[in-house]
Amino acid sequence: MFTTRDEHSGDPVYHKLRRLIIEGYYPPETRLVEEKLAHDFGVSRTPIRQALARVAAEGLIHTYPNRGAVVCSFTRKDLIQTFDLRAVLEGYAAQQAAQHIDQQQLERLEQLAGLLEATEERTFDSREETVHFLVEHNQHFHSIIVSASQNRRLSNMLTVVVDVPMQFRSFYWYTDDERRVSNFFHRSILSALHRRDGERARAMMQEHIYRGRDFLLQRIDTINTTASAQVSQEIP
Repeated sequence: MFTTRDEHSGDPVYHKLRRLIIEGYYPPETRLVEEKLAHDFGVSRTPIRQALARVAAEGLIHTYPNRGAVVCSFTRKDLIQTFDLRAVLEGYAAQQAAQHIDQQQLERLEQLAGLLEATEERTFDSREETVHFLVEHNQHFHSIIVSASQNRRLSNMLTVVVDVPMQFRSFYWYTDDERRVSNFFHRSILSALHRRDGERARAMMQEHIYRGRDFLLQRIDTINTTASAQVSQEIP
């Protein structure tokens, strides 16, 4: 159920724990107990301890004396800052990719753009299946562009910045219209890369990210407003 390509290479315990946090399987403020994780993952406590240290370094969990590890929560300000960083870093990546991207990478981006567009008409068995498909292929699209920038440090920085749990949740909230808008931006970015137009690629990538930010924040604000109204109605 939780297996990904990352879990077949490198450090599978780390990749699995990281993904379960990002996907919300372990919600914010969840206490992560080494012994229980070791039992759930079917490993000893040593790889669990090492995985916890890595996700803590990425800012996904906090560690406290006598309390252990707790999944971080993210404020509205955290999300705004995260998307601002993404816009700068991924915009730069797209600009650099326009100079260095090769034909094989362009062809793979074409394939991914087509697969994402096909979801506008495709019916999945469940909402969860839809979201996992969108997340996997969207991340792959963006990661190819970052790889094409030929900047390893940039790639390492984005690994930490991009994977915020609430961003994964936004795919659950995507409407058909939002999906079409996202696909439009992917095509626009890809077109700029084909033309080797770095400035256009940067501008479209940044607009794409800011559109995602605005949608996510609007959705969160709506949920918070609805929740506040319900609480007010319950108070006699």
